[in-house]
Amino acid sequence: MSSSNNISNLNGQTANVLIVEDDAATRRLYKFLLLNGGFSILEAEDGVVALEQLAQHHCDIVITDMNMPRMDGLELIQAIRRDYEHIHVIMITAFGTPDTEKQALRLGANDYLAKPFEFEDLERRVQAFFQQRTKTNVNS
Repeated sequence: MSSSNNISNLNGQTANVLIVEDDAATRRLYKFLLLNGGFSILEAEDGVVALEQLAQHHCDIVITDMNMPRMDGLELIQAIRRDYEHIHVIMITAFGTPDTEKQALRLGANDYLAKPFEFEDLERRVQAFFQQRTKTNVNS
């Protein structure tokens, strides 16, 4: 893939997306989808590893599952909002209810997807975030 297909962050670098998912096959699927969309991908199998990744790498978006060992997605959202408030967070869960969605958004998730969903919908939401942020900064 040529670099012209890459999505850039505000610094002109390829946008970094951290995928936090305990199921390795699902994580690979999300990674494949977003790599084809021009994003640079980081991976973590749970919230603890995700925070280690965030401490070492710049990240623009975190896509996190909710039910994971050691630190679940809701706890991760709280930690991200405390230490990395600029990061856009998308929560994904197979066990969602309207109350779960409200709780995730209240804790600081920017978006929420319930499984099953169309994989193109995830890519569209990630790209829409970068397009909106670019428009906002151009108009600032």
